[in-house]
Amino acid sequence: MIYCDAHCHLMPDDVFLNAHNLGVKTFFVNSTTPDDWLRIVDLGRRVLGVHVCAGVHPWFVDALPPDWNRRLERFLTDYPDAMIGEIGLDTTRPFYPLQKRVFQICLDIASRYRRKVHIHCVKAWDDLFEILGQYRDVQPLFHRFSGDEVIVQKLRLFNAYFSVTNGRVINVIPDNRLLVETDAPDGLKDPARIPELVRSLHLDVNYLQQNLELFLYDV
Repeated sequence: MIYCDAHCHLMPDDVFLNAHNLGVKTFFVNSTTPDDWLRIVDLGRRVLGVHVCAGVHPWFVDALPPDWNRRLERFLTDYPDAMIGEIGLDTTRPFYPLQKRVFQICLDIASRYRRKVHIHCVKAWDDLFEILGQYRDVQPLFHRFSGDEVIVQKLRLFNAYFSVTNGRVINVIPDNRLLVETDAPDGLKDPARIPELVRSLHLDVNYLQQNLELFLYDV
């Protein structure tokens, strides 16, 4: 069996290698600040299956360097296979107006460089729809998704994919748009938990792999 962890973060190499030995062959490793970007590149040189996601997490927008957006563009030029993530909106956290500006800049860069984006959204769906509506050419993956059927139907207009850490909302997500994640080292803590998660949700591994390939290569 071959599995994918559709959303995790930087961890020691042996965590990924152990998961790899258990069949988890693909990892979408997301950044939280620009300091992570090259560290994920280096991880990918040591661990097979790492996909680099360079972004700015909404929790940390207040600590961004002034030139962060130019650095992101240079990074995407240097690493043409990199995606953008983790980005998004979170009304439960401070600096929300700044979050919105940073999110829009990231989507603008994603559109110009034709990169897929990994999105975090907490209690900010109205603003997200308004901003994302300006970037219909951007392919989003909503990580740790916990929205309802109405939100899913709206996001289908954006050709969205969804990754989950449990079965709470999988019944409202189209089968061909579903992926699974750990959000490690938060969430399920360890990408080695992915096989167990897939079994507990009674999901078809081959179908999940097909969804992964569609997300990666659908242009």
